[in-house]
Amino acid sequence: MYEVNSTVRESRITKASRNALRKSGNIPATLYDKSGQAVSIAIDGKEVETLIKKRGASGLVKLNVKNGEETEAHQAIFKNIQYDWTQNNVLHLEFQKAYDDRPVKIKVPIKGIGTPYGVLRQGGVLQQNSLETEILTLPKDIPDVISIDVSHLKLNEIVRARDVEGFTFLLPLQSFFTVASSRAARKIAASAK
Repeated sequence: MYEVNSTVRESRITKASRNALRKSGNIPATLYDKSGQAVSIAIDGKEVETLIKKRGASGLVKLNVKNGEETEAHQAIFKNIQYDWTQNNVLHLEFQKAYDDRPVKIKVPIKGIGTPYGVLRQGGVLQQNSLETEILTLPKDIPDVISIDVSHLKLNEIVRARDVEGFTFLLPLQSFFTVASSRAARKIAASAK
């Protein structure tokens, strides 16, 4: 689990105060609890960049919130990330507290393992239809990535969320991988007829 240090922002929050915070190298953020109460915090910009590069926009993080002399540790997941797309900078982060006994909805990346039979023997092409999927799980069971064995796939076969065991998918019909026929394979099949 990645650790992020933050401090509580106690001053009145305005557009000018957020811009001043960003100019000082920090990123404004919000931490929500289960009742919807929000705490405004500030996180070092370099720490945010490192976190997003290592963790991506999903996963569980340990958020250390410093309020005066006290520091509280919270498990949290990303709720939202706002970017300045022109400069590719993070403008604002939102975190949701995660509780050990409550399942969370979270997006997790998908990765295919192996080379499909349909690619090796039938001239097909492996297509990854989804880069990530949303699952419902307890915080302690959140995977870094969902690895799916695609080596058994034949031409025109699909791996859907419902075919993968061990996770509760919010979209069970979501397709992850397909072995499609390539243009060369279609020409060979057409010339054989």
